[in-house]
Amino acid sequence: MMKKRDVAWVLVSLGFLALMLPSCREKITYPIIPHIEFEDFTMLFGADSTIEKGVLTLSFTDGDGDLGEKSVDGTNLPPPPFNLFIDYFELQEGVWKQLVNAEGDTLVFHGTLPYLTPQGKNKNISGLIEDTLFINPQHDHDTFRYEIYIRDRALHESNTVVTPIFVKPRL
Repeated sequence: MMKKRDVAWVLVSLGFLALMLPSCREKITYPIIPHIEFEDFTMLFGADSTIEKGVLTLSFTDGDGDLGEKSVDGTNLPPPPFNLFIDYFELQEGVWKQLVNAEGDTLVFHGTLPYLTPQGKNKNISGLIEDTLFINPQHDHDTFRYEIYIRDRALHESNTVVTPIFVKPRL
């Protein structure tokens, strides 16, 4: 039978062990330059079975957690106002070309990530980014891809991800 002193000793030992276990976990650290990976692209179809948009999913890591902006609509931000850069390319006669609109601008899907900096000392972050991109089903070319990178508040640019090739279903 355990004495009160033995029970107290066991409780103190368990408490000490519980305090020490978290410090035994290896601290995950990432480089301060953001890193992204392509995870998925899901095509979404409209009522007439044509593709209307797609959901792009990326994973990311950042060692100092300085991703995103507090103003997600891009207003009142210091230049440059975007931190998610998505360029659209189509396969035309065997060559990847960035699509240009009637005004001479390239077709891009740039956006602003929300403020993602964690509280506390450890600023290492990882997670998923999802963005919905609209697709023109009427365009002549059916094969496309995206080139994507992100930029943190210190203006560090991540690696550039080139997505797999996607083919729009024929009408």
